[in-house]
Amino acid sequence: MSSPNTVLVSIPTGDCWVHKRTAAAMQWLLRDTLGYRVTVIQPSHRPFENNLHHIVRQVLRDGYDYWLTFDADNPPRGRNPLELVDFDLDIVGCPTPVWHWTEDDAGQRPIYWNAYARSETEDGYTEWPTKSGLQKVDAVGTGCLLTARRVWEHPAMQSGAFQRKTNHDGTVDRGNDISFCERATEAGFEIFAHYEYPCSHFVELDLCDVILATEAVHRG
Repeated sequence: MSSPNTVLVSIPTGDCWVHKRTAAAMQWLLRDTLGYRVTVIQPSHRPFENNLHHIVRQVLRDGYDYWLTFDADNPPRGRNPLELVDFDLDIVGCPTPVWHWTEDDAGQRPIYWNAYARSETEDGYTEWPTKSGLQKVDAVGTGCLLTARRVWEHPAMQSGAFQRKTNHDGTVDRGNDISFCERATEAGFEIFAHYEYPCSHFVELDLCDVILATEAVHRG
């Protein structure tokens, strides 16, 4: 009889702060492991990409079959993301709402889900259009992400997979999540998002911006 899959669950905490809903989600996963052998860690290396790369080393060193990570302000809600292990996908993200608005963005939707399609007309990404069930996508955010061990066994993914891509002047061209997805795609892995496994996302906002964004959307 084969042993159950092992899953490393990480909550990267660069400033050692964890939202109470995230702590509750951690306890929930430990109570409902679905028969998997689950280990939970809360590493605090800085900067964030360094933290993720330390976790990758632990996945490989300790022989975990899967790695589930979610940010300190980004807990899963509703359904247990460990259920996604059964799909045996390379990479699957749990969609998370993201606030993205300035007065220059008037008329655009200020909140979007962080699963993406590669733009055919520009060097960038747009929100994935179909937001239901399991979708094969071009990129996902790393706020809540499940990856299979085989992703990290690939040599190309052991050389700074989450490192940001920069322009020649040092400014950021691709953030750590998009950079990771592009490297994974180049290595031959497939990326998915499952909209039946959404996450919460706790951010600090100026409510005046919320009012202005809402008004701009209605006008547009």
